[in-house]
Amino acid sequence: MRRCLVLAQKRFGHTYPNPMVGAVLVRDGKIIGEGWHQRAGDAHAEVNALANLSPNELDGATLYVNLEPCSHHGNTPPCCDLVLAKGIKKVIIGATDPNPKVAGRGIAALKAAGVEVISSVLENDCLELNKRFYCFHTKKRPYIILKWAQSADGYMAPAEDKKGEVFWISDADSQQLAHRWRAEEHSILVGRKTVDDDNPKLTIRKWTGINPVRLVIDPNNSIDANAAVLNGTAKTVVFNNSVNKRKANVIWVAITKTEMIKGVLNWCFANEIQSIMVEGGAATIQAFLTTNFWDECRMLEADKSVENGIKAPLLPKGKKTSKKIVGDILHFVKNERP
Repeated sequence: MRRCLVLAQKRFGHTYPNPMVGAVLVRDGKIIGEGWHQRAGDAHAEVNALANLSPNELDGATLYVNLEPCSHHGNTPPCCDLVLAKGIKKVIIGATDPNPKVAGRGIAALKAAGVEVISSVLENDCLELNKRFYCFHTKKRPYIILKWAQSADGYMAPAEDKKGEVFWISDADSQQLAHRWRAEEHSILVGRKTVDDDNPKLTIRKWTGINPVRLVIDPNNSIDANAAVLNGTAKTVVFNNSVNKRKANVIWVAITKTEMIKGVLNWCFANEIQSIMVEGGAATIQAFLTTNFWDECRMLEADKSVENGIKAPLLPKGKKTSKKIVGDILHFVKNERP
């Protein structure tokens, strides 16, 4: 099962809206086949693992897979049907699939056909790998990561920070890490003030991967028409109070101001956006904390002091871990009451 997880992660950030899945075939204690899901619409992990193996090779083989095999027709046929057609008699599963189209039906179909099924093997690790997928289907909202950098004395930016110029709190290594994180998420969100003050591109430049969908909360629809987030290089959604329109790769979505956070999450769920990295600013991050719409906090603490400026949010209570990243310290908090 650990090998399944390693294989599944090969396509981290590339399988949306599908989960990351790895499959391994074992016979007589030896691996005879491996596969993983590449991207939505392509063959599933089980199909790739079973490819090019003869009936004789599969005789007595056990299939390991970190997620319950699908039992419905989507872009590809049901994996359960293939497993049965190939004569596999034993399947070991890491976790059940929360998608209502599956939700235990795959396991039930295998058992009904006489296949021995063992489930919940390394279940916590399997759930962690696809936490975005599980959150999306069980909580009906995206998985939410709050990320910010702050000085050693608790500021996100100095008071004299000039509009349109970014003041870097974190070091170069942490900045690269932040771009790696962007590549792992489906979308990235900021508020109007961050766009006005920093004019961020919100794209991936210091890592490789697919640019996340850019989400901007701009209640009064007041950001500059020449802002970098409106340049069309990545899909962008501007949430405001009054305008619904589309212009090239930018969409404006009207949401009542008092329901802004919930409205954003509802829109993301309806449009199959499974994760959001909230990058600021302080007021926007605090809005997610106040409404308890968050799953993780990632705070990078630099060793420099600012003395006066924009105060960073307080790290919320929860399961906290910290580790050194060159010159910065990464504080990680998991929400225990999401």
